[in-house]
Amino acid sequence: TYHDSCHMCRMLGLKDHPRELLAAAGADLQEMEQSDRCCGFGGLFSIKMPEVSNEMTTAKIQRALATGAAQLVTSDPGCLMQMRGLAGDRVTVTHLAVLLAEASQA
Repeated sequence: TYHDSCHMCRMLGLKDHPRELLAAAGADLQEMEQSDRCCGFGGLFSIKMPEVSNEMTTAKIQRALATGAAQLVTSDPGCLMQMRGLAGDRVTVTHLAVLLAEASQA
């Protein structure tokens, strides 16, 4: 499944591009609900409000798990760290660039 980065989706308007790249790489995308909801990292937000931040991230991970997807992919390094830190071994959190690099070498 794919988590939309706040900046990429809202500021740059790039919602379809990552999905097109995933499709080109042969990924079977399982869309999660509220994929464009903030992961809870948000710059200093995760430091100033860690409890709220962790709740947001946990909700994001639960939505990803509900899809049955083996990987939770994102393009944002902050989101990647936040989600990877709380996901544990429940789902693999991967950067889109890494997934594309691995797919190109397969």
